[in-house]
Amino acid sequence: MKWVKTMIDVIGFPFTLTNLYLNRKNKVKEIGQKVRIKDRNIHVVVSGIEDAEFSVILDAGLSCCSLDWYHIQPELSKFTKVLSFDRAGYGWSSRSNLPYTSEDVVDDLIYVLDELELKPPYVLVGHSFGGLNMRLFASKFPEKVTSLILIDAVHENRYMSDVWDTNRKKSYRKNLNLFRFGYITSGIGIPKLLKQPVGRKYLPEPYQKYADYVGYLPKSYEAVYKEFLYSERSALLVKNAVKLREDLPAIVISSNNQDPTWVEYQNQLSRLTKKTIQIKTNNNHFIHLENPDLIIDTIKGIVCNQN
Repeated sequence: MKWVKTMIDVIGFPFTLTNLYLNRKNKVKEIGQKVRIKDRNIHVVVSGIEDAEFSVILDAGLSCCSLDWYHIQPELSKFTKVLSFDRAGYGWSSRSNLPYTSEDVVDDLIYVLDELELKPPYVLVGHSFGGLNMRLFASKFPEKVTSLILIDAVHENRYMSDVWDTNRKKSYRKNLNLFRFGYITSGIGIPKLLKQPVGRKYLPEPYQKYADYVGYLPKSYEAVYKEFLYSERSALLVKNAVKLREDLPAIVISSNNQDPTWVEYQNQLSRLTKKTIQIKTNNNHFIHLENPDLIIDTIKGIVCNQN
């Protein structure tokens, strides 16, 4: 697929050049810092109490980045240490030349935490697809994790093709084609003309200005396409991972999605450990944007009760 994109970029060279110019003209400096990992950078936002007993790690959903936590992170920073980050290709992070799965996310995150000397124990918070990444982290490094919070997180079976019904297969193909189109035409600026960025459209300023910049970068379209393309690999990694320790405190915060399959997956997540509880809400999928106080209070309850 890369060669198709390259061919389109070459054929549409004047448009490619114009799009490159506009992206550079609209460039916005990162709001955090960049951590070097071999030949690329991972953008992180670190804030909060320097000597806090716990570090909260925030991972956004598919197509989203650290900007998702624009309201939650400052509030959490009042009582603990917090890190949000952009997975490879998203936000201000460099793209990855290789297939990118949940295992790569975890490997990058461990490297970043070591480089920043952000010590455990960690409270892991994952929204939607980010929930897969945080579960895999907790499976691989149980000694580093004190609790897990899943915000309307996807269950691994959502990306397992062998359990899909006809509607799910059609939905997956439709989304994959959409992400593929965005990726191969991003160089010549077609998604920008269609006003279809990767990520958010309705954040308060100045965050929307940031989102408008990173959301139209070709690497962002590549990131969401690759993440979705390799989503079954990520799901398999989580499915085959070591089971979470039974005494791990976990909270599953579920949306008002009434699709029977989604409800069943949320119920399955609520049984991840013997100390998992479920909070059912009347909110839509993006609970952390629609009802940030709930997420803040939930994390505060965990951090403060364990101090």
